[in-house]
Amino acid sequence: MAPVGRQRIERMRIGGRKLTSRDTLWILAGALAPIALALLAAARRASRARVRDVMVRGVVAIDASTPIIEAARRMRDANVGALPVVADGKPVGIVTDRDLVVRAMAQGAEPGSARVEDFATRNLVCARPDWTVDEAMEVMSECQIGRLPVVDSENRVIGMVTLSSLALRGRQEDEALETAQEVARRSARVA
Repeated sequence: MAPVGRQRIERMRIGGRKLTSRDTLWILAGALAPIALALLAAARRASRARVRDVMVRGVVAIDASTPIIEAARRMRDANVGALPVVADGKPVGIVTDRDLVVRAMAQGAEPGSARVEDFATRNLVCARPDWTVDEAMEVMSECQIGRLPVVDSENRVIGMVTLSSLALRGRQEDEALETAQEVARRSARVA
């Protein structure tokens, strides 16, 4: 069937009478309804995006007893700024490039003998893969963190949600930016 243009609609008749402008509006509204419904469905899907959809997979973790020099090398090689710290395969903390510089190096730690466990952040907050992206962003904002390890049902690290992954992989760039601004705002107050 050929597309129905405005001129074609105006010449159509309903029940033996010529279409009025009001009839034309109803027909156009009916033609646009499927498009509007598709847009609404896409918006609902986007708001239901899950952490598993935006997380970075293949996360490099580090054992708590590893020397901090090795942590720095792994960060360099993997081009990341944070490593989940594990003991017996379970996350016990996170060590960031900032931890290595501000905590370890500034305190004069010996890179070859100082251990990751001595400088890692212990109060680890993790996400689950079935969380919504909104839940992850809320936790990141509340806890003032830019990286959120993702753990499975057995508490093994399976991914990492970062502000970058939210902005690059998520459909909610504005919300990711707001979360980043909130993390930065609160971090500035703490310093």
